[in-house]
Amino acid sequence: MAIAQAEIRAFLGRHFAAQLEALAIEPAELPDDLDLLERGVIDSFGLIELIGSIDEEFDLCVDFEEIDPEQLTIVGPLCRFVAKASEGDE
Repeated sequence: MAIAQAEIRAFLGRHFAAQLEALAIEPAELPDDLDLLERGVIDSFGLIELIGSIDEEFDLCVDFEEIDPEQLTIVGPLCRFVAKASEGDE
């Protein structure tokens, strides 16, 4: 089942709502270039949790080793990667 980037972005907004609001970022309006790690929304352990949460939320088994590690924590590239990975999961 293909998942739209908007669904993934909405999930991220819900999942990190408190952290985003603390940074004065509206969870429903995540910027494409927001780096979750750089802005302190997640730490390295949080990244591992995020990967598990995405897999669980969307019932996917995404191979995150296929994405450039520098892009993994940036909202836009992460959403595009997960959406594309979900197409292959059909």
